[in-house]
Amino acid sequence: MNIEDKILINEIRKGNRDVFELLFLQYYPVLVKFSEGYLQNLHASEDLVQSFFVMFWTSSENIDIKISLKAYFFKSIKNLCLNEIRDRGVRDRHEVLYIESLINSEAGSDCIDSDIFDLIREVVNVLPPQMAEIFCEKYYGGKKIKEIAADLNITDGAVKTQLFRARTILKEKLLKSTSIKFFL
Repeated sequence: MNIEDKILINEIRKGNRDVFELLFLQYYPVLVKFSEGYLQNLHASEDLVQSFFVMFWTSSENIDIKISLKAYFFKSIKNLCLNEIRDRGVRDRHEVLYIESLINSEAGSDCIDSDIFDLIREVVNVLPPQMAEIFCEKYYGGKKIKEIAADLNITDGAVKTQLFRARTILKEKLLKSTSIKFFL
């Protein structure tokens, strides 16, 4: 770490807002652009970088930086982006499992808003015919992938692909619905 970085860090630890603002103005745009390369979402990147700077400011007394300030900022943002990507994957898997449980649960229909089931039916009705058939056989008929493939004379991989695409379409439509957001 160079002497200039040491001075800046000491000033931040002392609570010097002018130095903090200078660092924020200097690094915010490039860190947002860097973050966007990972997250592919400008608003999420802006939020992430702003949160980082809030954390940096509020915990400045405890910061122990051994590398350059610039390297610290970029490494921190990279780690936060990787955490966000990991968390998105977990959320996505849980949302898919939740949607699948809604589809599979006839008993749950008493507990869950009928609008959700209506929306599921609407989405299934606009799927391409073969995709809708595969989806219905799997989730309403309880058939296994191999059974569906044999019935339709297609490969297991084709069935899996169609199910994946159907779930993706269903998830997008359900997540746009205000009633489903309440449950997720």
